Amino acid sequence: MTKKGIKRLAGKVGGIKNLILIPLAALWLLTLLLDIFVVEKIFDPLGYLYIAIGIVALLYVVWPLYTGRRLVQYYWQRVKRNRLAVAGLAFILFLILLALIGPLFTPDPTAANFEEKNMPPVGFSIEESVYKAETGQFITKTTSGSWEHPLGTDDKGRDLLAMIISGAGVSLQVGLLATGIAVALGTLIGVVSAYLGGKVDNILMRLTDIMMTFPFFLLLVFIIFIFGPSLAFIVLVIGLTGWTGTARLIRSETLSLRTREFILAAKALGASDGRIVLAHLIPNVVSLIVVIATLSIPGVILAEAALSFIGLGDPSVTSWGMILRAGQQSLDITWWVAVMPGVMLFLTVLAFNFVGDGLRDAFDPRSSV
Repeated sequence: MTKKGIKRLAGKVGGIKNLILIPLAALWLLTLLLDIFVVEKIFDPLGYLYIAIGIVALLYVVWPLYTGRRLVQYYWQRVKRNRLAVAGLAFILFLILLALIGPLFTPDPTAANFEEKNMPPVGFSIEESVYKAETGQFITKTTSGSWEHPLGTDDKGRDLLAMIISGAGVSLQVGLLATGIAVALGTLIGVVSAYLGGKVDNILMRLTDIMMTFPFFLLLVFIIFIFGPSLAFIVLVIGLTGWTGTARLIRSETLSLRTREFILAAKALGASDGRIVLAHLIPNVVSLIVVIATLSIPGVILAEAALSFIGLGDPSVTSWGMILRAGQQSLDITWWVAVMPGVMLFLTVLAFNFVGDGLRDAFDPRSSV
């Protein structure tokens, strides 16, 4: 196919990125169908989510950031003026590095060793009453922390540092993947609803209203209780039920954009509705999408932690909520088991909120940042 033919085809589907996305999406769907009906296992469910969100992020986030380097540099200069946002970003990058590299240097977080149970963190010591069979009496045993287990162990002797690192990976996976699904779905519904208007707008917004009448967390509990907990399913459920706020915000922004001169000019030149939505409207709400996504991640992380805390998390992974649940059962003895994941949750949520606030101020032309 010639260059002119490629350009003509790209114009029909809304640009070169959409032209690349269509065959990749078809290949992804074909692989998924083969995995379900023919081959025993190609990728695990989370692998398919990673691939799908990775493709979308590469085409619609990474590539635009690369091609618009000067604009990115301008916004980065504005973000840098917000010290809390920079500190939050530094902590998030540290957390990502910890989740990626940490498991290489720590033991298996599920490995139990009852001989080392209830060890406190380094610098702390506890006293326990232990029954001694030889004398038939209780004796006081002092246990001090060691560098072999810097953050201590739980009542099964599992290394708390390894559990915290494993929980960081789980929280980031759920936060990023579920937020990616929710924001993508909410953006598409919001833009299409505002652009097409009329009956389509009424139907989509009534659907949004119905979804918003259900308490978000109770809906999660109900669905996961019925279908069973797994990390991939939790990500999907959170993503497919958490899009309503994004849809409303994106719709209100798109309503102001659809009457702008560049949209009217595109219509006058014969651009299709699909091209206008994908090539003109969505790129002009990217700044709002980024802010919404950043501020939505903390809520998703807390939702997963809450599900794990009440026993509806994936039992095959170690998450911060699961550690909190184990810690609260012996809080009077092993206080550090509950405190450490609680501190990490607090800092992670705070970091994402700081970054979200910084991005919102940077994208706002009226801000003095």
